[in-house]
Amino acid sequence: MKFRHVFSHWTYETFPPGRLLRRRYNSFKKLMELEEECLKAISHIEDIGFGQTVTDWAYVEKQAADLGINIRIMLEHLQDMNPVRFMDIMDYYNKINFYVRMAVTVPDPEISKPFTFPLEDAIDYEFKAGACAADLARLKQAGVPVLDGMVIGSDVYNYFIEANNLRIAIDEILESAVTTGIADLSIISRTIIDRFMQGVMPETIATEIEIAALETSRGSGNLSLTASSTPEGSLYALPESWCTISPVPVQDIVEAWKKAVTCKFSAESIRARIESGYADRESPASVIIQPMKDVHDSGVIETLHESSDLPPKDRENGCSAIFSHNSTTPFLLSRREKQRIISRPEKSPLSTHSAKTIAALGKKAEELFDTPQKCYWITDLRNRVMITSARSYPFQGEKETVRIKQALSYIANLNISPRNTEMFLPEKSRSMYDLVRFANEKGIEEMFSLVSKKGLGIDGAKHLKARQPISVTVLNLADGLFSTAAGKMDISPDDIKSAPMWALWFGLGADRAGWDGDNSIEGYAILSRTYMNITLKSEKDLTEVDAVCDPDAQSNHIHFRFKGGSGSPEQRIARIRFIATTLKSQGFKTNHQGDMIEARFKGGREPEIQKLLATTGHLIAHIGTHYPVVKEGENADQVAARFISGLG
Repeated sequence: MKFRHVFSHWTYETFPPGRLLRRRYNSFKKLMELEEECLKAISHIEDIGFGQTVTDWAYVEKQAADLGINIRIMLEHLQDMNPVRFMDIMDYYNKINFYVRMAVTVPDPEISKPFTFPLEDAIDYEFKAGACAADLARLKQAGVPVLDGMVIGSDVYNYFIEANNLRIAIDEILESAVTTGIADLSIISRTIIDRFMQGVMPETIATEIEIAALETSRGSGNLSLTASSTPEGSLYALPESWCTISPVPVQDIVEAWKKAVTCKFSAESIRARIESGYADRESPASVIIQPMKDVHDSGVIETLHESSDLPPKDRENGCSAIFSHNSTTPFLLSRREKQRIISRPEKSPLSTHSAKTIAALGKKAEELFDTPQKCYWITDLRNRVMITSARSYPFQGEKETVRIKQALSYIANLNISPRNTEMFLPEKSRSMYDLVRFANEKGIEEMFSLVSKKGLGIDGAKHLKARQPISVTVLNLADGLFSTAAGKMDISPDDIKSAPMWALWFGLGADRAGWDGDNSIEGYAILSRTYMNITLKSEKDLTEVDAVCDPDAQSNHIHFRFKGGSGSPEQRIARIRFIATTLKSQGFKTNHQGDMIEARFKGGREPEIQKLLATTGHLIAHIGTHYPVVKEGENADQVAARFISGLG
């Protein structure tokens, strides 16, 4: 739904003939329409940065690219309004847009040999091998008996993606990942996997993988493939991006590799990656190839297992649990020095000696990595224990937060203010939001400058001044001011005839403590007898109200928008919550993202609209005179309740 109705009232015919080309008016109209789109896009990205919304990074890239296009068009319309004055604006836009693209774009990974290598070399090629293979190699180096094998490094995955031109295709699919709901991600997962499985492995890489498979199997049997995904430069694999496929015949190794690495595209894996803040293209998959052994038993040990039924001496440190694929009940062992067996299954092929050996190996792994481990194990036909894989458990990974913070600084931070004329220049802009605010301010300024006393029904632009530090430039379209305002450049609230404006002013202009030069407000208002569009700007915050207050209730409405720019993320989120709670209590329907909120009230008789506008005025003034609106330790809903009760 359109926020502003100003162009239904401020029409082309309103301007004096010969003073304005239709192209100039249309440019302003399109500029204001694009401003709405840009504010919403900025606030959505801000919402993601605040952690209020979780999306795939491909969506952020797409939003930033679309935002850049819309702002460029917006600035082109500003240039159309005054080509000479704004001739250099695109130079500053290009610079900021470049920084935005640098901040949000994840570079394609570099691809280099070796593509396959022995497990013991995974420490030397840690970032190719991935965390799971590197950790297994460290266990082997520390003397832990490990099932040996080969590693198909992450560069095979990257090579496959590039060779089949899948990078853009996958990103385009992931652009629709705007939620972490498993049902929605399952659709995305199936689409990506179907597309991925159609890819063909380059012959040279396929040959190298087949040779690695033959070396691992030693020509004697099948293989086991363990795939995982580790973000580039990270020491931790992503949670939920791990799977094992077995048995795999040597001749099927390439197709099995393709199937194994698609674990990174499962709905659960996509969600875990998104919540960790990583992009898909920086989270390649690697695979460990191991020979299939004739085993006596196999299973997993959790070196730290939650259990409520423990002896008193073990409740502080907890226990370890050894699960066997051949038994439904685990061994529970003390985590104290002697690792005493607390409980055991009634029947199990796993001997007490093997259980204690597995527990000792698990303890060694935990000490090596300084975090509880989940280790998969096998016992061969001679009851020898070997570890086949290990990972931290519960998962303790790293979350990528630097990229979104850097992106927000170039997209959503406000660095300029119209109150500071020395800083309110295009060359002082440092973000996309700076450019949007600049275009809005200068676009309105250009239009108001066209108004003269010779206008059709317009008595020039006037300045509303009051005791409070509030200064508003007023454009009277039709019967918005009393006749006492005729011929005056400076007017007072007593000159206002516009029903919605004086109702808003009843709250906005009321006597209250807290006003000073630092929180002064400036703005523009377009008025008629029953219509008002007012834009108010403080040092950082932007407020707009569009309202009709008419005896005909069907045409009445109030549209309110607030876009903040000051305070920490926590303060800004709390302020939006305060505004939303206040307006919802008055019957408004609200929608908010990031540091922006829009509220709408439709219909209502004239007295009701006037009362709501007065409340809105009080709200705007309260925000202007209280910083922060919600103090640390306060609850936004409770602060709103106190404010509402004070309205009377």
